[in-house]
Amino acid sequence: MRPEDRSLEYAAQAARSGLHGLLFVAVFIVLQRVSFLFQDAGGVSLWYLPAGLSLAYLMRSGRRNVGWVFVAIAGAGWLQSPVAVNHLAALFGTAAAWLGAELLRKWPGWNAGNLTVQEALALPVVAALAGGVSALAVPYLAFSGDLNIPSWPAIMLDWWIGDAVGVIVLAPPLLLLPVALRQTRLWRSRLPWECVWPLLAVPPIAVMVFTVAAPLGLQLYFLCFIPLLWLAIRSGLTAAVTGSVLTNLCVALLAWHERLAHADLLSLQLLVATLTLTMLVVGAGSTERQRDRARLARLALTDVLTGLPNRHAFLDELRRQLHPVAAAHRPDEELLVVALDISRLKWVNDTLGQASGDQMLLTFAHRLQAATSHGDLTAHGNLAARLNGGTFAVVCRHGRRAHRETLAALRASLSAPLTVDSQELNLPFICGAAPATPGVTAEGLMQRAEEALATARQTGQDTVLDAAPVADAGGVQENYPALQCEQDLRRALERGGELELYYQPQFALGTLHITSFEALIRWNHPERGLVSPAEFLPVAERTRLIIPLSTWVLHEACRQLAVWLARPGGQHLRIAVNISPGYLHNGLLQRDVEAALVAAGLPGNRLELELTESSLLFDPARANELLGPLQAQGVRLALDDFGTGYSSIRHLRDFQVSNLKIDRSFVRQICVDVLDRRLVTALTALGHELGTSVVAEGAETMDAVACLREAGCDIVQGYALGRPMPAAAATSILGHEEMIKSEERAERERSQRER
Repeated sequence: MRPEDRSLEYAAQAARSGLHGLLFVAVFIVLQRVSFLFQDAGGVSLWYLPAGLSLAYLMRSGRRNVGWVFVAIAGAGWLQSPVAVNHLAALFGTAAAWLGAELLRKWPGWNAGNLTVQEALALPVVAALAGGVSALAVPYLAFSGDLNIPSWPAIMLDWWIGDAVGVIVLAPPLLLLPVALRQTRLWRSRLPWECVWPLLAVPPIAVMVFTVAAPLGLQLYFLCFIPLLWLAIRSGLTAAVTGSVLTNLCVALLAWHERLAHADLLSLQLLVATLTLTMLVVGAGSTERQRDRARLARLALTDVLTGLPNRHAFLDELRRQLHPVAAAHRPDEELLVVALDISRLKWVNDTLGQASGDQMLLTFAHRLQAATSHGDLTAHGNLAARLNGGTFAVVCRHGRRAHRETLAALRASLSAPLTVDSQELNLPFICGAAPATPGVTAEGLMQRAEEALATARQTGQDTVLDAAPVADAGGVQENYPALQCEQDLRRALERGGELELYYQPQFALGTLHITSFEALIRWNHPERGLVSPAEFLPVAERTRLIIPLSTWVLHEACRQLAVWLARPGGQHLRIAVNISPGYLHNGLLQRDVEAALVAAGLPGNRLELELTESSLLFDPARANELLGPLQAQGVRLALDDFGTGYSSIRHLRDFQVSNLKIDRSFVRQICVDVLDRRLVTALTALGHELGTSVVAEGAETMDAVACLREAGCDIVQGYALGRPMPAAAATSILGHEEMIKSEERAERERSQRER
């Protein structure tokens, strides 16, 4: 800042301070005049309000403005005091205000506006000390000759009590109410009825106590406490201070109207001081209790480390957003719940320490919150939460775009490296997502997202668990709860008869003869009908039912292949079985494969195990150790979804795969997308150079089959040539490939005519 700018700023501050000081002096003089109005028959005031004003002024403006207090006391004495102005006597009042402000400043609640009970109890001590210091002016005036009254000790006592009552009555509302108004915006909201009716009850009760009961000799002062206690307990400190100000005003007006005797005035002073202090203590205790309750409620719904909502708060918000009324307000938006898990948190904790792990969690939480509040995923209703450990969740609303796009935007916002203890670390995480469907509950949707996350952990790829509803007896679509699915699947494995294998043929592109079948599991539920594998396989993975399920598939597929090999035209067939990551790494695969081959009487080269790149990447050394003995027995390996994972070429080299299956995402548009055609051609050439056969899956038209043949693929699989079918239907097409060739020729001729 330039020197001239600094000078201007200092001048502006001095001007503001001077204006505030002049305003304080004016209000001081007015309040002194008001205080003189509330006197008894002997001229003793009920309270000296300027004492409370001076203390509050120094509390707010600081000790540097103590000079304005001296000016106010001297000026008011010159204008209104019956005693001649004595500047040394004015120093006592100034010292009293300074001492009271310094003492009260030691309790921060008086400045912050959130008193504790201990801080409220400090006020009578400060008021007594400040009033005592101010009252020392009386003996000084008496001994200096400015006050020629023999009974100066009684005047000193009245002075002391009047100043103390003034501090007790006026300092709390001046210090607390402005802060409360700024914090709560009370002027913009309506007071609840439980606060209004006690305030309305104060004036009638005061009138009844002082104008009706007192003349009859009935001391009913305690009635003044009843509505104020209700206010203090129910609504806290602000309402208690407001109520006590109103009550004190009613009492003062009655005292002014009646011109009470000195003894009655002392009783009123005691009542006013006691009432105000009681309301302060009770109100402070009530507010403190409310703050503790709010803090406990906040802690119950907040993750302590990251400050994000926890699981309970997340589910509460999810219930609110799934409510039909809330959903009706945003019909063009779709709700998606994403569960995220930091992959290497335990490794960071073990190698770099818990503090580094906490730093990773905090960084991830801040990025997640930024992405949902003002990043690519910004939308009304978005919420991020920490569920436990390194697991987080996000509820996203978007304009019905693809779920994969949402996950891609989320990954782009979170994937940047971070620095921990001067080391740059990647922030690996995995996502599982589930979209909301009609009628789904918050718990059910959260469970589906966590099931998707469990699948993503197994496969190493972000997973969207699309809803697969089934129809109930009334034709209404409903979701299959995971726990019920687990129990039903367990019973299906025990009873038998519900699980069935479908077989999809794979054709040699050169001859269109069937070379093998891929075994695909289906579940015919006795009540729900055909249950989609997308629904029950993630549950099987999560509950380890995938192990007995895969064992059954191996045995059934090998048994069926043995039947086909005994038929004419089936001697050359192989069977392909998908192996899940959980089954691959559990250590039982070799035993189960050998048992299935022995039971069916098959050589190893008739069985092909299909694995994804992600399942091999999960633990490459362990996978190689488990698959090596099987390959030595002739069992073939196929790399599924080739081109969509990581380090594909290294896997082809390390695991010596027999077939690689080009993912259907490259095949779907091969006839219209030049880039897809080039990619398929390049991947096929790569596979041939490495000595593997290339299988293209997802061929849905005969044109796609022709394009794949031109690209050099060896084997094709897809709806164009054969859908998944039961064993009986698969048996019926063996030896009838000429019919398929005729269909292909007719389809190609039709396509050429259309062109």
